[in-house]
Amino acid sequence: MKVPTIIPFPEISAARERIQEAILPTPLTFSHRFSKRFGREVYIKWDNALRTGSFKERGALNFLSKLSKEEKNRGVCAASAGNHALAVAYHCREQEIPCSLFMPLRAPLVKVQTATSFGAEVTLHGELLRDSYAQALLMSKQEKRVFVPGYDHRDIIAGAGVSGVEISEQLEEFDSVIVPIGGGGLVAGIASAIRALRKDIFILGVRSEWSSQQHDGEDARFVSTPLADGIAVKELGTIPKRIIQEQVDQIVSVRENTIADAVIAYLYEERSVIEGAGAAALAALLEGHLPERCKRVVLLACGSNIDLHVLGKLIQRSQYERGQLLRVRVSVPDRPGSLARLTEIIASESANVLETSHERGFSREPGNVDITFLLETRDKEHQSSLITRFAKLDLHPLQL
Repeated sequence: MKVPTIIPFPEISAARERIQEAILPTPLTFSHRFSKRFGREVYIKWDNALRTGSFKERGALNFLSKLSKEEKNRGVCAASAGNHALAVAYHCREQEIPCSLFMPLRAPLVKVQTATSFGAEVTLHGELLRDSYAQALLMSKQEKRVFVPGYDHRDIIAGAGVSGVEISEQLEEFDSVIVPIGGGGLVAGIASAIRALRKDIFILGVRSEWSSQQHDGEDARFVSTPLADGIAVKELGTIPKRIIQEQVDQIVSVRENTIADAVIAYLYEERSVIEGAGAAALAALLEGHLPERCKRVVLLACGSNIDLHVLGKLIQRSQYERGQLLRVRVSVPDRPGSLARLTEIIASESANVLETSHERGFSREPGNVDITFLLETRDKEHQSSLITRFAKLDLHPLQL
């Protein structure tokens, strides 16, 4: 079977017609803050605005809508780290199709819970997505269920391409688009649509550095879960890979730390919650990967399904970096009134105590107690003022 180098525009148009009653176009807006920050006109395509918080719905619904009545009655199965699972689960519920999903053991809890709430039968299987994938294929074979691929299928890619059509209709003038890449279905679809309508657009694909690293075998158990879990796919699909080779101008990899910064930038500057994979396009801008000649760029914000405890950690990390949180340890005589005098100093500096802890057995000074404070501060200058005040009182401040 010949692998296509592009999805023909009629297939994308047909997909759009097939799904349009259930899936409305997502917004595309101008970002004043990002435009000022990067010195270009920056627009955001909010594909996170779909019902399940991810772009995956278009491809999943297009695929499901083409199944026969008999296939729908037998049910479907799929493997996913999260967003594809949500899209399949939701639209199976809407079409009353039995749905079984296999997700890795470390799949984000919010995605597991949401898929279950949509009525899907969810099984956590394997450390890696490939393990879940193999189990889903086994069920497909044993129970004669249709396997719904996440990205390596023409119908999935055609559905994803509808986003590219929407961008071209919503924005008359733009010269570039940045799209996150996991298995490659989204960028393959968008590139197919845009090449049919606007051949001169620069298309930049973005992967996470995590995907290019080796995380196999025994060592995989000790590797941290990627922030951009939605694009933590080691291999491109066969069809997307061929299309990307022909239609995408450049592919770059971005650091996980930059993706974290992009998530926070969306939160602070756009007041929007975006997951790691969805923020990868912005991360490419932060790292300066877009050519200087590109002045009107569209970023794909393609997912919002981030665990709240992960988001909380990122917010706290950002607060430390901005000088809004200070963890400091001071050493004081172990006698009544010492803590009160410390808190008076902190109050006089207009800092706020969030946490305290005492350490007597391993104090740095004999007869003293080490007290660790987590303080809320204004900025790094405010922190320096506090540290200086503690030092003048010979409290041996140690910033942690």
